[in-house]
Amino acid sequence: MAASVVEELPRALEDARQAFHDHLALERDRSPHTVRAYDGDVTALLVYAAGLGITELADLDLSVLRGWLARLRAAGVARGTLARRGSAARTFTAWAHRRGLLPTDPGALLATPKGQRTLPEVLRPDEAVALVSFEGDEPEDLRDRAALEFLYATGIRVSELCGLDLDDVDTGRRVVRVLGK
Repeated sequence: MAASVVEELPRALEDARQAFHDHLALERDRSPHTVRAYDGDVTALLVYAAGLGITELADLDLSVLRGWLARLRAAGVARGTLARRGSAARTFTAWAHRRGLLPTDPGALLATPKGQRTLPEVLRPDEAVALVSFEGDEPEDLRDRAALEFLYATGIRVSELCGLDLDDVDTGRRVVRVLGK
C-alpha cells in the first residue's frame, strides 16, 4: 500500500489493516490479486473511518460501514464495485471480530446491492440461420453445424456440450441428458 495512504491512518487502524493483509496472504494463501483488492478496499474504509475521527478499530460500527458505502454510491461507483467493497468490509469485520479487535461484527448486518446482471445478447433469427447454414459435408462440418444448432436451440453452455458422451444421447426417446448448472 502507498506510504501516503498508510500515513493517514491512526496506528491502531494501520496495524489492523496490515494484520488483515498478512492473514489473507500468509494464512489464507489468497492470490496476490485478491489480497491487493481486499487491501485496497479495507484501506479505503479505514481512511474514511479515520476521517470521521475514529482512531481505534473497536469504534468501527455499522453506521460507519453504511456511510462509507453511501458515499461511494453518491460518487457514482458501480453496483458491482459496491458489492465487492461491501464483501471486503464484511470479510474484514468478521476477521477482526474473531481476533478480538471488534466487540461485535458490524459487517454481519451490512447489506450491499448485488451486482447488476444483464441478460446476454442473443442472435436475431437471420443471424442464427446464417450461423448454421455454412457449406460443407465433411464429418467435421456436420459435427460443427450440429453443435451450433444444439447450442442455439437448447441454451446449454459450451462446457456442457463439450462434456457430452454418446451415453448421454437416448435416440429412442430423442433426448440428451446434460449435466451442469
